[in-house]
Amino acid sequence: NRTISDSYEPGSTFKIIALSQALESGKFNLKDSIDCENGKHILINRKLLTDHEPHDMLSLLDVFAYSSNIGTAKLINNFDNLEYYELCKRFGFGIKTGLPFKSESSGKIRSIDSWSKTSKNYVSIGQEISVTSLQIALAYCAIANGGYLVKPHIIKEIKNKNNTIYKRSIQPIRHIVKNSTSNTILTAMEKVVSYGTAKDMGMTGYKIGGKTGTAQKFIHDSYSNTEFISSFVSVYPTSDPKYVIYISIDSPEYGYHWANESAVPAVKEIIKR
Repeated sequence: NRTISDSYEPGSTFKIIALSQALESGKFNLKDSIDCENGKHILINRKLLTDHEPHDMLSLLDVFAYSSNIGTAKLINNFDNLEYYELCKRFGFGIKTGLPFKSESSGKIRSIDSWSKTSKNYVSIGQEISVTSLQIALAYCAIANGGYLVKPHIIKEIKNKNNTIYKRSIQPIRHIVKNSTSNTILTAMEKVVSYGTAKDMGMTGYKIGGKTGTAQKFIHDSYSNTEFISSFVSVYPTSDPKYVIYISIDSPEYGYHWANESAVPAVKEIIKR
């Protein structure tokens, strides 16, 4: 079951953690601006970090909507390694979800004593970490439900002719972020769909939020320029969330490797149904 057994670098869908960190701290709001340096930024290790599209000053809202690597990496510099690492763990990354299957992976987030000077920057944009699809879905469920990480279930209930034999109980594991933070992030996710990286979804009249991810695969000790994992996670409807939908596509045909060309249309068809 690849939903729980495969772990991979998620790319930009992971940027929700950095945004949560910023909003929870009370130091930032969506109107605050970050200089995205026209798409090229030199990290402390002298390596170049780039954006898919160049931008200068962007609000924190637009850093998320346009999925700026530079804006996200510079944002997370305002927090130390430990507080960011702890938030990643609180969201459930690096930990099995507890579904009753032997093949579940825990993913991997390295302990901070093995982080380099730039690990925090790379993790904030979904690199140097591996996750499962279920972990990403549960993180976005927490944003959709007011900030609670919830234990996942496969079976809702079991009935026979006369009785309900089993009925699942919703079990919050912990409260991760404030309700106000989750509502603000839902607003940001709406902008991803209305004018950001998922604007081609084109479903006017629906309150939909989302976040795209186009992650280069790490093959033979380097990031590939032709192999990607393209993903899109959606909360629907954002006005009263009922569903979190997560699509992750392993190595789509090059040219369709951008999430808005592959994963976004797939989610659109599910919502239309």
